[in-house]
Amino acid sequence: MSATERDAELVYAMTHLGQPPEPPEWWRGAVFYEVYLPSFNDATGDGIGDIPGIAEKLEYLHGLGVDGLWLTPPYASPHEDSGYDVSDFLTVHPPFGTVDDLRTLVAKSHALGLKVMLDFILGHTSDQHPWFVESASSRDNAKADWYVWADPAADGGPPNNWISSFGGRAWRWEPRRAQYCYRPFLRSQPALNLSNQQVLAEMMDILRYWLDIGIDGFRIDAVQCLSFDRDLRSNPPARPAENPSVGGGPNNPFKKQMHLFDRDVPEAIPILHQIRRIADEYQPQRVLIGELADVDSSRLAPKYTVGDDRLHAVYDFDLINRSDTLLDWTNMLEVRSRYLVPGSSYNVFTNHDSERAVSNLMPRACAAGRAREAAKLLLFLQATLSGGTILFQGEELGLEQPELAPEEIRDPWAKALWPDFPGRDGVRCAMPWDSTALHCGFTSAPRPYHKVPESHRQQAVELQERDPRSVLHFSRALLRWRRGVPFLRTASETILNDLPRRVIGFERKKNGDSLLCFANFGQSEVAIPLPQIAVRIDFQAGTARVEGNRLTLGPLAVAALPGHEREDPP
Repeated sequence: MSATERDAELVYAMTHLGQPPEPPEWWRGAVFYEVYLPSFNDATGDGIGDIPGIAEKLEYLHGLGVDGLWLTPPYASPHEDSGYDVSDFLTVHPPFGTVDDLRTLVAKSHALGLKVMLDFILGHTSDQHPWFVESASSRDNAKADWYVWADPAADGGPPNNWISSFGGRAWRWEPRRAQYCYRPFLRSQPALNLSNQQVLAEMMDILRYWLDIGIDGFRIDAVQCLSFDRDLRSNPPARPAENPSVGGGPNNPFKKQMHLFDRDVPEAIPILHQIRRIADEYQPQRVLIGELADVDSSRLAPKYTVGDDRLHAVYDFDLINRSDTLLDWTNMLEVRSRYLVPGSSYNVFTNHDSERAVSNLMPRACAAGRAREAAKLLLFLQATLSGGTILFQGEELGLEQPELAPEEIRDPWAKALWPDFPGRDGVRCAMPWDSTALHCGFTSAPRPYHKVPESHRQQAVELQERDPRSVLHFSRALLRWRRGVPFLRTASETILNDLPRRVIGFERKKNGDSLLCFANFGQSEVAIPLPQIAVRIDFQAGTARVEGNRLTLGPLAVAALPGHEREDPP
């Protein structure tokens, strides 16, 4: 691989971006709800969320107005990394239920018009997977080349300087082979050698198995890690002020390198072609959404979605990790508006790997006791910015990030980087369904695996159902309104400049329709000049009024107004 090859893929993508079709595909600009399986709802009473528990809440999810669900990995796993360490791709982790339970969930979801996506881990397995057990046993077994093995360097150390996202060298020593095995995440997550066509064929058969069951698509985990530099060249040091979209706290050593040779390499593109060919065998259309992280996702995403032979869309962390100020956000949004085809990306403000959005992105508002208003502002942006939306469980309630005691930390990433990085346990706490019930109705077990923080009890679904001003009621109204403005799914986006400080504004346009959207991140009223006289506000949260060509927004308020409207035909 050379820099020229890497650049060629990006140049090709940027010169072949294209436009969304009419009518758009079902997935383009859609709204998905991420279910973090272990902590959503426990129907069996063992303290762990499960597939029957999701089925119990399908009416609730349908009532939110989402288009579909994304389930975190349901596969058999030792759960050293919450199921992202798979030991058998063709069975369900027993505490979650059975394959038949998943079939039932799919059938019930489809009856309500909801799609179902599964998380799929294409690039690595658990070290307890039978493939790895055999591969690690010797250098001459049938699966000897199914994982990424390398001889030690001359000094006996790892073959290069690659670092795991979770800290430490990205290599583990295997004495039975006298070789190192590449592991980009945990030691227990060895990387598959997808350049081996036998391995790739096996993974494609696994995709077919789930698609045959009726799964509507996959969120492909860590697509930037599907391949690697064949020469195993060491990465150079990061440039000063380089800020890739990387979690793990401010001092994660992973940030000290430019990941030229272990992330986002051109050899991944043929693998994407293979995945897409499998998805395209099925009708109705199945969708592939790639998680793109550890890189400058907004600029590189077109490589993964251009044309009709790669992924359909990407899901990234740029809006979570790369913006520390409102100016950073505006600059990031301008980049996304310029580089991303409408509907080929999903807006993500939090997920199972990050802090709760309102605490992470709006700490001043939370400190001022205005978390509910701030949560509504973020939900509005997520629903109106270009692209689809993936709503993590509990975000529709405006949950804040809880503070956990050290003894409550289970996340191996946190344990590796503690106390610099508090980890992902806080966002993964159990859903609060009923403020009056044991464990807020999440489980009947005495001790749940993921407990409900006391700070979340007063934000339980049951309480918010009774409060017409709640974040839950706002979420439903927002998604209902969005569904009534279908051009938002594929409209172009222009970020508006020369706005008052603490205000973000943008225009969505398509075929003569236009919508102006504004959000006041400040905690005082602000007047915003409009590009033309407006006659009404289509949607708002907080105090908003329009007078001629001026919009006034109260603290943390948002508003959407018609722009230049379609003229009636003569």
